[in-house]
Amino acid sequence: MKAVVIREPGGLINTRIEDIDEPENGIIVRVAYAGLNPVDINTIRGKTNYKLNPYPHIPGAEFVGTISDPGNSEKFKKGDRVIIFPRIFDGTCDRCLEGREELCRNGGIIGVTSNGGFAEYFSTDEEHLIRIPDGMSFEDAVSLPVGGLTSYHALKLANLKSNERILVVGASGNTGIYGIMIAKYMGARVYYISRKEWLNDLGAEPWKGEIVDVILNSLGSEFWDKYLGYMDSGGRLVTFGTFTGVEGKLNIAYLYTGERSIIGSTGGTRKEMMELLNIVMKNKMKSKIWKIYKLEEYEKAIEEYGKKDGRILLRL
Repeated sequence: MKAVVIREPGGLINTRIEDIDEPENGIIVRVAYAGLNPVDINTIRGKTNYKLNPYPHIPGAEFVGTISDPGNSEKFKKGDRVIIFPRIFDGTCDRCLEGREELCRNGGIIGVTSNGGFAEYFSTDEEHLIRIPDGMSFEDAVSLPVGGLTSYHALKLANLKSNERILVVGASGNTGIYGIMIAKYMGARVYYISRKEWLNDLGAEPWKGEIVDVILNSLGSEFWDKYLGYMDSGGRLVTFGTFTGVEGKLNIAYLYTGERSIIGSTGGTRKEMMELLNIVMKNKMKSKIWKIYKLEEYEKAIEEYGKKDGRILLRL
C-alpha cells in the first residue's frame, strides 16, 4: 500500500511516499479521507509535544474509511463506514475507568505515538471504531475526530453557558470552525479573530475588543498575551494547541483578583464523540472544505496550510 512515511526527524526532506506492506491483523480499514491538522504538520516537522513512535513513522491523526476486513469482529462488518477514534488507551488505568480515555496513563495520539492514517489501509480494534451515521458524508465525518471533538471537549471543560460571550482564536481552522458552531449551539454569543469573513455565515461576529467570558485558544503562545486581558471576572481561557509556540507570560494578580481560570484541554472521550455526532446530525453542521489533495500531493497540501481558507483534506 502507499503511505506517507517519515524516515527520521527533520521535516519534509525526510518524508516521502513509499510502498509498504498492508496490515494483516485486527480490523482493516480502507482509508477514504484524512484531515490535515497542526498535529500532523508538527509531527512531520519534528516539533510535536510527544515522542514519535515508531520509526519509520506514518503520520495522520484524523481519518475515516470503510472496513475492508472485519477480522473476528462481531460488531462491525465489511463495508461499514467508520470514524477512527484518534486516542490510544488501554481501558484499564484509573483515567480510562473514569471514562477519560484522552488522559490514559499509557495512551497517546494515533499518528503520533503510533502509526496513523496517511496510508491506504489502517489496522485497529473495535474500541477505536465509531460508525458514521447514514446521511453523513466522509467529507463531513473526517473533520470530527480531531477538530470537532477537541472543540466540544474544550467547551465542556470551560462550562460554557447560554448567553455567555466567547472569543474563538484561530477561528478559520478545523477546531475554530467547530468551536464557533458548537458554541452557537450552546447558546453563546460568539466572536472570532480571523480575516475570513465567511465565518459570519456560521453566526459569529468579528471581535472588536469586547470583554468575554471564555477564550478558546488553539494556536499557542503568539496569541496568549494579546487576548488574555480581555476576560471578564470569572472568565475562563481554555487552550489546547501550541502551533505558534509553547510559552506564554501570565499576570498572576490579574488571574486571582478576578477569579479567572486557565484550563488545559486535550482531545475528548468516546462518549463525547457519540454526543458530538448527534449534535452535528441534528443541527446539520458542516465544516468548510477548501481543498482536497491526493495522498501523493501531501507536500503541496502542507505547503498550502498557512494559506488555507477552510479545511484541507487528503483523499485516498
